[in-house]
Formats: sequence, structure tokens, C-alpha cells
Amino acid sequence: MLERLQTPIASTRLSLVVNVILFILKLVAGIAGRSQALVADALNSLLDIVANVIVWLGIRVAGRPADQDHPFGHGNADNLAAVFVALILFVTGAYIGLESIQAIFGNRTVKPAYLATAVALGTVIVKEILYRYTIKIGRKHKSSAVIANAYDHRSDVIVSLGTLTGIILAQAGYPVMDPIAGLWVAFFIFKQGTRIIRDNIQTLMVASPGIEYEAELKDFIGRQKGVVKVVWLRGKRVGSGFYIDVAIQTDGNITVYEGHNIASQIQMAVREQYLEVLGVVVHVEPDY
Repeated sequence: MLERLQTPIASTRLSLVVNVILFILKLVAGIAGRSQALVADALNSLLDIVANVIVWLGIRVAGRPADQDHPFGHGNADNLAAVFVALILFVTGAYIGLESIQAIFGNRTVKPAYLATAVALGTVIVKEILYRYTIKIGRKHKSSAVIANAYDHRSDVIVSLGTLTGIILAQAGYPVMDPIAGLWVAFFIFKQGTRIIRDNIQTLMVASPGIEYEAELKDFIGRQKGVVKVVWLRGKRVGSGFYIDVAIQTDGNITVYEGHNIASQIQMAVREQYLEVLGVVVHVEPDY
């Protein structure tokens, strides 16, 4: 039972259910409790629901095997879903920021009720628990979309803390602090969206695994039996993994069959040692 909860799909489904519940609670408490900040936070939860659906679809597509049209698999769908989450965050942040500014300068501030305080506090607790659960799943399965979803939960924690602070200060006699808290919400939503875009755009641009990672791989392959020298190595990110091309030099007097065996052994060794490597192509060159 516990193992079923430790998957990207399970974490996304749970996030979806929790966000639906929080959206309803925040919207009702925000309207009934006269809190601009909590209504803004409710909108944030509504967009989280849309984001969860996108992440779920991204995970499903990314899990499809390679086919004729996608010989390297569908892994980048995971990163594409993460970018969609970021775009949703940008739209949400812009709307919330505009609404908060209009409330401040339009003198539409009122003292929130204590119902808003209770819901905001509950949101902080629930979202922190959900963040810790989701980030663990995302890192375990190296899923960019799930990790993006987890960071969205952490952003919600910070957002709801700001909302809670604004509501409490508004109740203490400073009603303008409630829409100011809405601006706080907008700022952190923009910040989180920027982080997600930055973390995933390199993969979508087919970036390399990194200089240090490639150097480690070259050293590992260079120590395999039959390898005289690693001539060059290059890799590319696809989803949460890498595809590697490497050229090696072997004894020029061995047979084609022996060279093929060396290449096969390298492929197996790399896949066993580096689980994130999805495929290895080895080019064999003679050393005279």
C-alpha cells in the first residue's frame, strides 16, 4: 500500500485532491471572511489544480516507450509539463498583483474575519506536509514535473504565511495589510515560476549533462577492459535522463567481433553504474 503512494502519479493525484479541497475552503473563507489576500490565495489553488492536471498528463506521456517518431522516447514531456506549470504561475501572479494594487489604491480594504485566519493557518500546515512528500517522490524518480509541483507547494507555504500575516495585521487595525499580503503572494508566485523555467529550459534545449558529469563518465569508460583511450564523449538530456555517444580507441589488431564485444561491455557497465543513462552508443576506432 505504501509503495503505491511512492510514485509520481500517486503524488500528483494527492496534490490534485488537496488543492481542490483547499480551493473550496479558501474561496468560501475568503469571501465570508472578507479577505482579499485569501481570495487571491484561493485563485492560486485553482491554478494549482490546472497545473496538477498538466503534470499528470506530462508524466503519462513521458512514460511512453520510444517509437518511430520519437526514437529517444517521450521524456521531455515531463519538462514541458514543468514549463506549463511555470507559465500558469506567471499568469496567476500577474492577476493577483493587479487585484491587490487596485484594492490598495481604490481604498477597498476591510477588516477580515477570524475564519480567514484559521483557513490560512491550516493551508500552511497542509502545504508544508505535501511539499515534503512530493519533493521526496520527485527526487526519488528524478521527475522534473513532480519536483516543479513540489516547489509550487513550497511556494504556496510562503504565500500562505504572507497571507496569514497580512490577515492578522489587518485584524489588528491595519486593513491595508490584507491586499499588501496579496502583493506578497504575487511576488513569490513569479519567483517560483522563474525558478521552474530556469531549471527546465536547458533540458528542452537539449543541453549536455555537464562538464563534470561527462569527465566522470570518460574516466569510468577509460578504465574498462580493452579501452586504450576515450577519444571523445558527448551527451544530451532527455527528460530526467541522458543519452551518451562515446568514441574509444582499442588495439588495432583485434577483430571486429572483439571490438563489438568491448563496446557491448561498455554499454552494460555504464547502464549498471549510471542508472540515469538511458542509452549509450559506442564508436570503436583502431589504435596503431
